[in-house]
Amino acid sequence: MILSYRDEPLREFVLGERALEVGRGAFCDIVIHDPSVPERACRVVRLGGVPSVDFGDGRSPVGLPVGEKLRLGRHHALVRVATASPAPERGTEPLTLPSLAERVSIVVGRGAEARRVALDRPITVGSGPGCDLVLGDRAVSQRHCRLEPVPSGVRVRDCGSRNGTWVGGRRVSLGEIGPGAVVRVGRTDLHLVPRGAAGDARDGGRMVAASPAMLSLLGEVEQLAQLSWPVLVQGESGAGKEGVARALHERGPRARGPFVALNAGGLPRGTVESELFGHERGAFTGAAGEHRGVFEQADGGTLFLDEVGELPLDLQARLLRVLETWEVRRVGAERSRRVDVRLVCATHRDLRAMISDGRFRRDLFHRIHRVPLVVPPLRHRPEDIRPLAERFLADAAPEVGCRRELTPDAEALLVAHRWPGNVRELRSVVEVAALRSPTRRISREDVRRALERVAGVPEPDLSEDAQLRSVVRQYGGNLSAAARALGMARSTLRDRMRKGETKRRSDDEAA
Repeated sequence: MILSYRDEPLREFVLGERALEVGRGAFCDIVIHDPSVPERACRVVRLGGVPSVDFGDGRSPVGLPVGEKLRLGRHHALVRVATASPAPERGTEPLTLPSLAERVSIVVGRGAEARRVALDRPITVGSGPGCDLVLGDRAVSQRHCRLEPVPSGVRVRDCGSRNGTWVGGRRVSLGEIGPGAVVRVGRTDLHLVPRGAAGDARDGGRMVAASPAMLSLLGEVEQLAQLSWPVLVQGESGAGKEGVARALHERGPRARGPFVALNAGGLPRGTVESELFGHERGAFTGAAGEHRGVFEQADGGTLFLDEVGELPLDLQARLLRVLETWEVRRVGAERSRRVDVRLVCATHRDLRAMISDGRFRRDLFHRIHRVPLVVPPLRHRPEDIRPLAERFLADAAPEVGCRRELTPDAEALLVAHRWPGNVRELRSVVEVAALRSPTRRISREDVRRALERVAGVPEPDLSEDAQLRSVVRQYGGNLSAAARALGMARSTLRDRMRKGETKRRSDDEAA
């Protein structure tokens, strides 16, 4: 059985001897998160070896032939598919897609000190010593909640806690969640993230995710990676949009196919059409041979089209045509070629404003904006700065001859910087600091000089007090989070800030 959404397969199940409950309710075996689906929609049973549907209305179950669709709500459906494999005795089991819960971990805390627990079995969370995940939070009950992996996600069940278990601002006693969700128990947040989410921070590889914003984004990526829909990635220049595109490619069924990237804003006007769709020999002056466009190059894989907002209107129309037919025609060709491509677009522009100005097609916008993802700027996720810097230092080690490390003061200066160039600027600064540092330990002065060299303007030489206050502001006044980012104890940070405040008052009185 395949559960589909808008005719795109989401998950595959095997029907054993036990009937499967289907519906919106968390108690169901196949849970469909759609308000148009009843809480208990139907039961799928095996009668005489034939999968049949029981709607619970007193009528006899109806057989479901191979290829037949059972519509559920506005957009979902169950489809019976033929399989030569014998049905297992255990109710719901994925055939080809791994269980969502098998790819999920629980992350407690933030930054480099975050704890990560693989959710490969039911886990009881609480402050009591008998729990699987023990939290040192006085607001957490001895036995607070239970997280249980199920094929379609993670089932969360409150265990009669004093102050409740919360998901998305709502108190739940029983519910089902997936990657990207945050469970609040007491004063502690439990982030559900894809297994192995924190990795390479390069635009060309996996993403580092220590901040809640990036953990949530990775959860969305994990879910969307299994689909073939176009995706629009939005964010400032240098924020890591190509990294999101690569993650969608590498985590999905097209991972073995090609990943092709094209920056539409970095090409001369006369070459964009040829780069996108290709050309035949002699199609124009200088076309000495045939050329495969990026759609053909990405056939069977993923095409990342960066700065899609820079495309001229006539090429926007041609792109829309490709998305409707999945056929491309080279410049100078008489026949079209069919392609199988997953398109991921990106932009730092406000496409809605461009539509109002007549510079972007509304129909193309709705075609690529079907599933939007937003990459937050680095200044809004300071928890990611330290692990990103560590990754860049590891990448730079072969070039500089050794593995450098940052002093706490150097880390503090990195966290305090506003990063207008986002992750790209951070990488440049870390690489320059690693190259020019006279020792293995990169000092605050090394970072300051690298910032000045990369940004082209002098970095203010802040006092330690001003630097610490800047970091605390980055973390919204949370001393514990700021202390973790600075690599010091909370009490040490508090004492240094008190000393700085005393000095400022003395200076003000002297003035």
